[in-house]
Parts: sequence; C-alpha cells; structure tokens
Amino acid sequence: MRIYLNLLPEYKKEEIKKKVAFLKIIRNEVLFAVPILAFFVILATVNFSLKLRMQEIGDSFRIDDSPKEYEELEKYEEKFKDINSKAMYKYKIQKNNLNWSGIFYKINDIIADDVYLSDLVTADYGMSLAGKAKTRDDFLKFQENIKAEECFSDVETPLSSLVSKENVGFQINFKIKEDCLKK
Repeated sequence: MRIYLNLLPEYKKEEIKKKVAFLKIIRNEVLFAVPILAFFVILATVNFSLKLRMQEIGDSFRIDDSPKEYEELEKYEEKFKDINSKAMYKYKIQKNNLNWSGIFYKINDIIADDVYLSDLVTADYGMSLAGKAKTRDDFLKFQENIKAEECFSDVETPLSSLVSKENVGFQINFKIKEDCLKK
C-alpha cells in the first residue's frame, strides 16, 4: 500500500485548484465554440455555392433568351403601365366626382304633384330649391318630406314662404350628406 503525502502549503493547493478549474472552463468553451464555428463555415460555403449557382442560372437565361423576346416583353410592360395609369386617373376622377343624379331622383320622389320647382342651385354639399306650390299645405308637406329624407340635413325655409295661403312662392335651403353624394 502506498501513502501519498501532500506537503504543499494551502495557498499553493488553492492556486492549483483554481488553475485546474480555469483549464476545465477553457476546454469546455473551446468544445462549445468548435461546433458553432463549424456550423458558420458550413453556412458560408452553402451561401457561396448558392450564389454561384444563381449566377450560372442567370447567365444561362441571358444567353438563351433572344433580344427580340425582351423587346416584346418591354413593349407589353409599357402598355400595362400606360393602361394602369389611365385607369388610376379615371378612378381618381370618379372618386372625387359627386353623384347628383341620385339626389335629383330623391327630390323627384318626394315632390308633390302640386309643387313646381323653378330654380335649383347647388354649391359644394348644399342645395337651394325655389318654386311654387298651389297651397301652403302642399308646401309644408313637401318641406316635411325633405326633412324626413335621411340624405338631407339643416333644412331652412324663410318665413316669407309661409305668408301666402295659395300660390305659395318658396325657397328651401338644405345640406346634402357627403355619403349620399359619393354613392
């Protein structure tokens, strides 16, 4: 049987333990870094080979395609661009265009037989109607129909329109909702 004697002082023993631990840490770090480094090298070579392959494919397409086909494709692309720009221009015009015909149909539907329009003025989203009604009741009915219409708001009538009992000359001002004009 052998007996081992450790005659080193305590601080030397600690230094040796720290050195051994440090070397183990360095060894583990290297063992951890080697696969990661290998992975990056593999990725770099794959990337490089893919770039070369893509360049070869692009070169083969350039060689195979004739300039005539490119010219034909460019001609079609120009036609598409021109048509798209015209369509976008038309769309912008229609988007900002106000649809007054729908409003005229609504007024036509709510006007009574005994009410006649003589003037119609539009400005932005407002309208002013002037005309004659046979009786005050016909005019009031027409005014209520306009107020009841969901597309019209802020209906104003001068008091002078209510003075006469028969052959009532009137004027009605009202606002038209933007949604109704853009439909």
